[in-house]
Amino acid sequence: MTQSVLIVGSSTNWSLESSYARGFQRLGWDTYFWEPQKALYNIARGYRVGRLLSTFLHVESWLRKSNAELLTVADKLRPNLILVIGTGGVRAGTLAQIKVRSPECAIFCIYPDSPHNLDSDRIHCLPFFDLVATSSPAWKRAFELLGAGRVRYLPFASDIDLHQPYNAGGRVPEVTYDVSFIGTWRPEREELLERLVEFKLSIWGNDYWKRRTSPESTLRSRWGGRQAVGNEFAKVCSESRVLLNIMDTVTWPGPNMRVFEQPACGAFSLVSRTPAVLELFTEGENIECFESAEEARDKVRYYISHDSERQQIAQAGYRLVVQGGHTYVDRARQVVEWIESD
Repeated sequence: MTQSVLIVGSSTNWSLESSYARGFQRLGWDTYFWEPQKALYNIARGYRVGRLLSTFLHVESWLRKSNAELLTVADKLRPNLILVIGTGGVRAGTLAQIKVRSPECAIFCIYPDSPHNLDSDRIHCLPFFDLVATSSPAWKRAFELLGAGRVRYLPFASDIDLHQPYNAGGRVPEVTYDVSFIGTWRPEREELLERLVEFKLSIWGNDYWKRRTSPESTLRSRWGGRQAVGNEFAKVCSESRVLLNIMDTVTWPGPNMRVFEQPACGAFSLVSRTPAVLELFTEGENIECFESAEEARDKVRYYISHDSERQQIAQAGYRLVVQGGHTYVDRARQVVEWIESD
């Protein structure tokens, strides 16, 4: 009999939820989605400006009504696994009722963020999960103290359908940039990138790079005007000698998504040095690291003029991620092993 998973979260193609869905599908599982935000919008839209308010306000009656839909979906599908990504829009009481109705169903949470972004609703859900998977080993104890009963470390990975070397009809793209950064604006990121403007630098992210950078900043002219996702993400990787990965205070010590996605696209990654990153990678062999803006600048300068060394590290990083057990197929397989070990 085919096993099935109900994934709670966004079904957009670029989402973490969809990456896990594709991983489970490759293992032969049937996959279904329930999207909390869509369900909440459907409840709230009958009220004046409800759709807008539901984005910013917690309206318990709307949340309870939307979660009744989750109960119905879980009761109808009777999946082997309910996989909640992040817990946003899910009520603790709803999870409790699912456990009453379907005690044989495993309910797992994959929390892709740091404890900093946990709100009270999310914290209340933690005791009702059979397992909570955290994306950094440093955060396991925090989740236990907040009420999660069984906590495991499950890092991000690469999605083999999204993260792969850029293919433009067999043509090798021309290298355009010395160094590129793909990510959201943060003040500390702006400060570091300002120290790299001597190089051919490109920045890809949302329009915060236009609206929030300092008026005197030169980085606005380096912004590509949009985020880079999917094939465009891979294109930026192929057009850049160095891909910078700046870990901020919220995501430190990681590893964050870019740690896996950039090498899977064939990029040479220069990453914030953290213990969690160095548990997975070997500095100077399949990744390069930095701790300060000065070290980042020195390593960019060195590697843009040492093509052979840079390419060897990029190739080793690709092999480690794609062939070394760091895809979402591997992560889905680990989740299945945890279910079977219970």
